[in-house]
Amino acid sequence: MRRSGVVKFPNSVQLFKFCQKVLTDQKNAKVHDQEVGGILNFNPSDCSHWKRGEKNVKSVFALAKLAERLSLEVSLIHDIASGHSRLEEAYYEYRESQTYQSCIKRALEGGIEALNSARKNVEEFVEQIHEKAEFTTPPLYLPEILRLFPFVTIQPMEMMDKLSRILRKKPGQYAIHFCKGELKPQTRMSIANDLARIVFEGERHRFEALGPEKSHLLGFEEISFTANLLVPKTMLLEEMAKIDTRRNILSELATMFWVPKSLVGFQLQDIIRSGQKMPVALDEGRTRKGPNIQDTEQDLPRV
Repeated sequence: MRRSGVVKFPNSVQLFKFCQKVLTDQKNAKVHDQEVGGILNFNPSDCSHWKRGEKNVKSVFALAKLAERLSLEVSLIHDIASGHSRLEEAYYEYRESQTYQSCIKRALEGGIEALNSARKNVEEFVEQIHEKAEFTTPPLYLPEILRLFPFVTIQPMEMMDKLSRILRKKPGQYAIHFCKGELKPQTRMSIANDLARIVFEGERHRFEALGPEKSHLLGFEEISFTANLLVPKTMLLEEMAKIDTRRNILSELATMFWVPKSLVGFQLQDIIRSGQKMPVALDEGRTRKGPNIQDTEQDLPRV
């Protein structure tokens, strides 16, 4: 007879469900419980205990094995196992990482010059937004930005399926509903993504600087907007130069900018892709106490 009551290890339940969702995505087919347990060589009994939260899966070896089998960043698995990320937040971050890859690949279909031009337009557009909002120190507070877009409002709601969603109230007027409760980095990113969709897809005609829409660049433009809005590159490099190299660089930066680590990873890799160099002052600072962005590349999330 199954015991009722409070789940003993709720984080393990979240971890099991997350692994099952990711495995289902990757196989594009229904995944049985034992297929998840099989990653850790669990027998059916152990697998059942894990799924019900009666077995705590948290050893570094088990988490590393899950990350390797599912081609995920170990840090994402650790965040779920430690309770820092819920299932919805971790799955959102996983899906966004998949989106990064497909959007960059699609954008490159038009050639590197077109991608560089789109990147430059978006960065200049976001820089103007930051200047109007007088944003100088991370993290960015979204209400200060959204007041510059009077046709968009935000409202917390009881939501189960998404971290945020767009509601079109009437032509040219939108509301972004987001998951009620503690505002997590993934939810902030989701709200910024929704704002990007509204600006670049629904109301692009309001902003001449963005130019005409090009379907193969649209996804990259929206990701670039979100990344530069929440994690401006210049500010990112400045903060990066100050970080003690003995610390986890991505975690420190993600906490500082109040964003998921995957978004910081995207920005750092985009700096590398664009061939942007660190300013001399930053490079001198790095030799004293900060990391080199090239040295950090091997530790970036896969995007």
